[in-house]
Amino acid sequence: MITRSFWSLVVALVILLPPAMAAGQDSNGPLRGAWEISAFAGGFDDDYEFDPDGSTLFIDPDNNVIFGGFLGYHLPYGFFLGAEGRYVPLDMRPTGGGVTDLDAYFVNGLLGFTIPLHKYVDIYAVGGIGQAFWQPETGDSGTDLTYTYGAGTHLFLTPNIALKGEIRMHQVDEALIETTQSITGLTPDETFWGWAYTVGLSWFPGGEKDSDRDGVYDAADACPDTPRGVAVDARGCPLDSDGDGVADYLDQCPNTPRGATVDDVGCPMDSDGDGVFDGLDRCPNTPAGAPVDSQGCPLDSDGDGVYDYMDQCPNTPRGTEVDRNGCPIPEPEPEVRSFTFQDVYFEFDSSEITAEGREKLMAIGDSLLMVDNASIEVHGHTDSTGPEEYNMGLSQRRAESVQSFLVENFSQFRASQFTIRAFGETQPVADNATREGRAQNRRVEIKLIGPGGDQ
Repeated sequence: MITRSFWSLVVALVILLPPAMAAGQDSNGPLRGAWEISAFAGGFDDDYEFDPDGSTLFIDPDNNVIFGGFLGYHLPYGFFLGAEGRYVPLDMRPTGGGVTDLDAYFVNGLLGFTIPLHKYVDIYAVGGIGQAFWQPETGDSGTDLTYTYGAGTHLFLTPNIALKGEIRMHQVDEALIETTQSITGLTPDETFWGWAYTVGLSWFPGGEKDSDRDGVYDAADACPDTPRGVAVDARGCPLDSDGDGVADYLDQCPNTPRGATVDDVGCPMDSDGDGVFDGLDRCPNTPAGAPVDSQGCPLDSDGDGVYDYMDQCPNTPRGTEVDRNGCPIPEPEPEVRSFTFQDVYFEFDSSEITAEGREKLMAIGDSLLMVDNASIEVHGHTDSTGPEEYNMGLSQRRAESVQSFLVENFSQFRASQFTIRAFGETQPVADNATREGRAQNRRVEIKLIGPGGDQ
């Protein structure tokens, strides 16, 4: 019957099966041929000596060897099927002394499951059922049903050749009945336990080649000549962690920002020397020494459209119109759209307009009305007679007299259109040393500057 140890192995396989099925699908492992051909040899012993009648016969497997071969086929998800043959030369020691050779042959059908630990190392569990053939030197041969179970490992020396190590139990219930009866006349009822410890070689014919030994087979390898030892991606190409186009094993600047232009050894280039790498520099031809922003463009701190390194007026208020040097463009002087009218004269030391002056002002007022919404300046002047400070006030009063006259006589004018300016004796037009010259200097000049305020 099947023993407790056999059932323990079955339970262990069930527990290991789910995680191992996932591991068995590891696409990074060598893609070997499905067939496995093995040859092996090792030692053989039983845990308890087989002694069916307690005194007349026992099997002594001490120091015995085992030889065998295996043919298997590996299925998807880690399973494999196989058949094996094993030969063990045992010794029988009947009562009365002497040694009789007993050749044992085990032929088994097997079911196993492989768990990959590494692409060149795996472990497996195996179990099966078969026949034990007994051929003694004297006495009758016999056959018995046998069970076998155990575990092993493959250590791959090349992608298709592995060193194979295994430990296996061969269990035979009610063993050697015919043989024992022929030698002793007794009918035994005892289980034979045989432990086998073997080492051999397995060959997995076929499969795929990996010429550059990078773990990616030639059929799928986009970079088939990768140097030995270089880490590769799933396509078999050397890793380029920073995506700069230079493989990690050649890259002397491994943390280059994405998008930066690099040289042959993977280091970023900065052609204009502004501290922003080419490829990331949105202003690649910045003059040397010019301060730049994070995108490599020259700074314009005051936002006037002229870069700081060119700006001769760096603190221009926002919105100010500037020239090519970054300096504010001065506002144009008001355009003088007309002319200075004939002088309006006054009596000596008086702001009273002469009759001739009033006549002139009426003509001047008509002319000023020809310009809509005119802006008018009234300049007051005196001769040099009297104190300078007094004359400045007198020129102010004379200009105000002209303004009042025009506003009173022309309803179209408003006082806000007029600007009064007093010059005193500072701008003579004639010689103050003569009476005629002083008369000419006692005057008011009217200037039309251009359109003024609201209607």
